Amino acid sequence: MRIQKLLLFLCVSMLAISSCRKNDLGGGSAKPVALTVRLQYGDDVSALNLPKQNAQIKITNTTSGTTNQVTTNAEGVATFASIAPGTYTITASITIPAATYSSLSGTTVDEDVVFNGNLTAQSIVQATNELTIQLSAGRLGDWVFKQIYYAGSNTSTGAAFRDQFVEIYNNSNQTLYADSLCFGQVYGVNNTTANYPNHGYLSNNQYDWSQAVGMNVSNANQNYVYLRSLYMIPGTGTRYPVEPGKSIIIAQTALDHTNPYTMNDGLQQGITNPALTVNLANADFETYLVDYKRATYVPPANNPTAQFSPYKWDLNNPAVTNMEVIYLNSGNDMVLDNLGRDAFVIFKPTKDPKTFPMFPEPTVLAANITATTERFYQIPDSLVVDAVEIQRTVETQRVPKRLQNKLDAGPANVTGGQYTSQSLVRKTARTVGTRRVLRDTNNSGNDFFTKQKADPSKSEASFAE
Repeated sequence: MRIQKLLLFLCVSMLAISSCRKNDLGGGSAKPVALTVRLQYGDDVSALNLPKQNAQIKITNTTSGTTNQVTTNAEGVATFASIAPGTYTITASITIPAATYSSLSGTTVDEDVVFNGNLTAQSIVQATNELTIQLSAGRLGDWVFKQIYYAGSNTSTGAAFRDQFVEIYNNSNQTLYADSLCFGQVYGVNNTTANYPNHGYLSNNQYDWSQAVGMNVSNANQNYVYLRSLYMIPGTGTRYPVEPGKSIIIAQTALDHTNPYTMNDGLQQGITNPALTVNLANADFETYLVDYKRATYVPPANNPTAQFSPYKWDLNNPAVTNMEVIYLNSGNDMVLDNLGRDAFVIFKPTKDPKTFPMFPEPTVLAANITATTERFYQIPDSLVVDAVEIQRTVETQRVPKRLQNKLDAGPANVTGGQYTSQSLVRKTARTVGTRRVLRDTNNSGNDFFTKQKADPSKSEASFAE
């Protein structure tokens, strides 16, 4: 009997201990936590006493995709009293009226000034958490991306990725010349793996370029972008004028993708549903890479006598000017990631783009560097006139942010995802006469909307919101 009572006592005790432990963990689910977010302006404007009230603070749980949004008080503080613990992306945005900014800064501006901030991969697990976001206004350029068609069209009834294009717009009130304007895709981590603290990674799991072999500058992550592709519009300065409110189309392949055509292998590329794709035969420029790929071709080690074979879909339209191909680290054409793991920049180089330095991926150790190691162009962000980051449609599938906040504080995406024929089109801020001035707040998530069908016509319909 005593043994039975002892066993019963032990069982009850163990259940009590188990219950206590379970209660400590919130009854099997994590207890809510609190988060305080404080705003801080960058050093360049910190002395202006710019207002901090009514900034929009948005937090996104990167696991569940749940979002919460509040506004700041007069001190620039926002409080989330009860949120699930986890890893979060935090974005902040505040618009300073032009009159207020002009009065406080002593510098006259015609447009409202938008400041943005962004923090990624923030672990919010303590009972109380406090973070500070630094706000920056970003750089406003005369050239902006108007339309980005990265999603492509249906893989069987459309043109898949072959009909991709970008449209670049003169957002100024003066004629600009597109000569030597460069377009590039930014290299970065394309997975959601927890890479840090492995060699070559930052705490947000993006590459740490300061660890790249041969890196010889400070602020390698803060003041530069690293390109996996680089194309330049030819011309000596005044060959390609673009009037205010007008644009240029850069096509992957400048063909009418709504009709069949003969490929480089002699076979015909058909089209099942022309309504899903676009006619790019009238594009201003195209990225024809066959000559570049031929010049840089190296036979595989297991077949040293292999001959170069042109990519079957990379056709040359003689009526459309070819972009100068400066660099492509891999692939056979200017393919935009149709999943949305990409970022784009346009810039005006101050020297021959081929002379910008190149560096290997930061994860590559010095002992493993060879003549064939892939390298990426380092471009000062001071040259960048516009930048747009694209991310996947589903928040929980998004990869580490690759553009600094001063270039683009928030990513954009088409709502339907890949192969939907949708494109991103920049919103209109206002109209001056018949000229549209496009919105450029340095936050692509706010600046672009999803157009249900990409439109390279440059017509009024290509703006329609």
